[in-house]
Amino acid sequence: MSEGEFGELIQSINEGIQRVERLGNQIIDRVSDNLEWLGPLGRDAMDLLRRFGELLGKFFSEVGKFFTRWGVPWTLYSHGETWTQQVGGPTHEIAGRVDIGQLRVDDYWTGVAATAYTGLLPLQGKALNAVKAAADDIDDALWKVAGGIIAFWVAIAAVLVPFIIELITAAAAALGIITAPAAAAGAGASTAKAIALTAAVVTAAITYLTTLWTQMRDLDQRLHNSDGLPGGKWPALVSDISNGRVYDGGKSLDWNIKP
Repeated sequence: MSEGEFGELIQSINEGIQRVERLGNQIIDRVSDNLEWLGPLGRDAMDLLRRFGELLGKFFSEVGKFFTRWGVPWTLYSHGETWTQQVGGPTHEIAGRVDIGQLRVDDYWTGVAATAYTGLLPLQGKALNAVKAAADDIDDALWKVAGGIIAFWVAIAAVLVPFIIELITAAAAALGIITAPAAAAGAGASTAKAIALTAAVVTAAITYLTTLWTQMRDLDQRLHNSDGLPGGKWPALVSDISNGRVYDGGKSLDWNIKP
């Protein structure tokens, strides 16, 4: 879903919630106007109307908990692509070249330093593959969060549509003296159902995001305990071999050209 399409979805939800508020007020006003004509049924209708008002307030309270924070799925998509394009892709390309057969070290150099360097190559290749795998997992998690945000709001929109239709029907019924109590009862039942569905959507979203949080925690632990990144650090030589004149334990670490 593009940024524009997501904006349209949120706008439709915003308009839907405003319409629920207008319809709720219409139902309350119309039923209230008919109470004096209902005689002994007026008390029961008043109780139904009061219950509807309480449920409507609860619905807006539930929606208000998350309605001001839409989320930004397109930004998450962008960050995911960045991890793949700027980290995962280049790392994968480098990993393919960190191999004894792809380098000239064994062709031109010999000695303790050359042997130590070529012996480190498999560890560096493993580390690069660990970074590539981590970048892929981060990209995957970001895209899943973005998809979860979109799915959440699509589900909320799906709750609002039938709710509004049922309130429109109740508002029409509230105009009649005889049908006013039934209108209040029907509006209350519709609101209770909308609250239950909204709560179900929120619960599902929390469960989904908790799973992703667990995935990210596992990724963090893997980075710090990976064979490719021991202790969460890049594999390095014990001795400094940058200077060919260095000695380690009495052994020369010279880089020697092969004869």
